[in-house]
Amino acid sequence: MLKAEAGSNIFINGNDALTNDINAKANILYLQLTTIDASTLDTTDEYKNYFINHHLGRRLFFSLQNSAHIIYHSVKKTGKAVNEITFIDYGAGLGTLFMLAGMMSFKKIIYNDYFPEWHQPAKILCSALQIKIDEYVAGDIEEVVKHAAANNIVYDIIASRNVIEHIYSLPNFYSCIFKHNNKAITYSTTTANYHNPAMRWKHVMLHRKWEKLSYRNQRITEIKKLQPSLSAIQTEELATLTRGKGQSDFINAVNDFAAGKPIIKDSTLRSNSCDCITGVWNEHLLTKKEYESIISKAGFKMEYTPGYWDTHYKSGAMNVLAIVFNKII
Repeated sequence: MLKAEAGSNIFINGNDALTNDINAKANILYLQLTTIDASTLDTTDEYKNYFINHHLGRRLFFSLQNSAHIIYHSVKKTGKAVNEITFIDYGAGLGTLFMLAGMMSFKKIIYNDYFPEWHQPAKILCSALQIKIDEYVAGDIEEVVKHAAANNIVYDIIASRNVIEHIYSLPNFYSCIFKHNNKAITYSTTTANYHNPAMRWKHVMLHRKWEKLSYRNQRITEIKKLQPSLSAIQTEELATLTRGKGQSDFINAVNDFAAGKPIIKDSTLRSNSCDCITGVWNEHLLTKKEYESIISKAGFKMEYTPGYWDTHYKSGAMNVLAIVFNKII
């Protein structure tokens, strides 16, 4: 295990016992992650490079700051003690949320990622840090609640960081959770903020890039498999109409088009695109009202709060600018 003494970094403000505990654990994890040699982890270069490039280095403090924020506020909203709470990091990948949660005294901490291939590098990383995760669950929300039902588990907190925008069907996501536990706290953060012009522009550009590089061609290939009798012009038209659709929605749309039925374009998809087979890696740009409509129809009440800019860049000017932005928002 990497030995580390608690530092003096403040990841979340406050003086209560939960704040102090989170800050202490976050300082230990911060030191562990800044001293770990990720190249020695017994996993493939793909996962090593992803972990190094996306979660270590210049954004590590911000990542831990976000994770501390999520844990603190979600725990407070339950009204329970930490050791009474079952916490799941939904769509965890190799982020810091499940690691920091694993250092807390939760009743049960569960790791989830849609792709099972991410589980092994997460286990290897936790083993190196001596962080205990109770269970690993693959799949989407339906698989997550099936796992709970089969193992007599009730999720108190379903937390995620930069995942909610990637969930293909948010109505299904919230409905599944409500049926599982209508008192659950679903705490999600996202940088895909429609109301931030800069972030909206950034995501529209990303959508255009991946639509051109990958997803449109994938849809054309799948349309030809499903309806080979369609002409080239019809196939191109249908590829445009089905942008942002996946799973059964995509299949149904292709078959309806071939049968002469109209294809209704979902206005909330906007520039969004995704893998038409699995529905993953879409990146919704939803308004506050759209989120509220989806969440309230599922039976939950929504609270919507502004995020904050990173104030730990290497550039002092960037940090000053971020501080100003944080005061404005």
